[in-house]
Order: sequence, then C-alpha cells, then structure tokens
Amino acid sequence: MKKLIAFISLIGIVCLTLAGCSSDEGMASESSGGKLSVAALNNYPPLIFKQNGQLTGFEYDILQAISKEAGQEFEYKEMKFDGFIPGLQSNQVDIASSLLIREERKEVVDFSDVFFESGLVLVVPVDSDIKRFQDLKGKTIVATQGSTTLEKAKELAEEYGGEAKPLKETDALFLDVENGNSHALVLNSPTVDYRLMQDGENTKFKIVGEHITVDEHAFAVKKGNEELLKEINEGLKAIKENGEYDRIFNEWFSK
Repeated sequence: MKKLIAFISLIGIVCLTLAGCSSDEGMASESSGGKLSVAALNNYPPLIFKQNGQLTGFEYDILQAISKEAGQEFEYKEMKFDGFIPGLQSNQVDIASSLLIREERKEVVDFSDVFFESGLVLVVPVDSDIKRFQDLKGKTIVATQGSTTLEKAKELAEEYGGEAKPLKETDALFLDVENGNSHALVLNSPTVDYRLMQDGENTKFKIVGEHITVDEHAFAVKKGNEELLKEINEGLKAIKENGEYDRIFNEWFSK
C-alpha cells in the first residue's frame, strides 16, 4: 500500500511539472516582466525607425496607442526583418510589426486588421537611364533580404532580364545604388516618399513608373494566439473611433 501511495504521489508531481511547463509555452512576455515583446526594425522611416537613440515613427506611435488602449506595456526588440516570423514561431517575440499581408504568411502566422495601405516602388538615381521597367534589362535591382521587396525585385529581374540582389539592411539600399553597386532598388512607398521629402531639392533619387503593388500592412502574432490578436484589433478599432489614429496619421503624413 505504501508503495502504491508513493507511486501515485510521484505521478502527481510529474503531472504538475508537465502542466507547469505547458502553461509557459508560447508566453514570451513572461520572460520580459509581463510586457509584450514586439519585433521591430530600426531603419524603416517613416513607419518605424531610430532617431536620437529612440524608436519613433507612424507605426511605432500606432503600437504605443494600441498598448495604451489594451493596458499592456510593449517592449521592442530590434531585429533583422528575416527574423520576425521565426521569432514569433520560437516565442522570442509576441508581435511582429512592419509585415505586409501575404497568403503564404497567413499559413504560418495570424494577422491583425489592416492598419495602413501602401505599395512597392522602383527607385533609381535621378540621372539614371532607367525610365521604365523595360529598361531593367541587364541591371541589378537591390532589395531587403527576407522581405516582399526582394520577391518583387526577383519578379522584375526575371520579367525584364535583370538581376536581383539581397541586402540585410534596408537603409543600405540607397547607399548601394548611390555607390553604383546596384542600378535600382525596390522599397515601400512611404519610406521612399519620406526619404525624398527629407532630401528636398538635393535628392539623388526618383521613382520610376506607378506603384508596383498595392499592399496592406498589419501586425502578426503566432498562429493560434487568438487572445492577443483580439486585443490588438480592439485597440486598433478604439484608436480609429476616438480620433487618435487620425492624429498620428496627420502628424506623419500631412507635413
């Protein structure tokens, strides 16, 4: 009888241990003091970027407004873009920012409601002989590794006889073209528009043609994390209804 009781007790301890382990699974925020961790770029103006040592930007402000509505503090983990989805899947982060909705991504992550619409554009030096997409024959198109910009650069290269080239750092794309290492770059229109606006009359770049794509921006969470997804969507809805979204939008895009 004593052996049976001891055996039952041992089983109970094992079950409690396993239950404790399973309850922690997928909770990256527990390792960060209860905060929700957000995978973030630091070089994606005007959406999210670093200025004077601090993250800022339209998307950053939207996230902060959502966190306030949800009553949940966010902490930001600056990462390379190609680490965002693996970071979600391995519980390194709870939320991924700066993602465009794509069907193949829907298979591995869950997306929030759309918070912004934009498109990809082709950018060349102001004195470039590339006047249209057909002029990309024999040219090198640079884009960000692991992003949809690289996918589109590959499509353009294949269609018009060029070559696609990946770079890990988004802010290195312009420098790569300026130095003559590539002939053109593909990037999201808000970032390009912001760069051209900042440069003013001294800009060294121009956009060729119309938008290549029409894109929807959303936040992503680990597949199946319905509770967090609901919090994000409710927060986004609230700031759209109370005028905070419009205030932030006008601050970044109505200058």
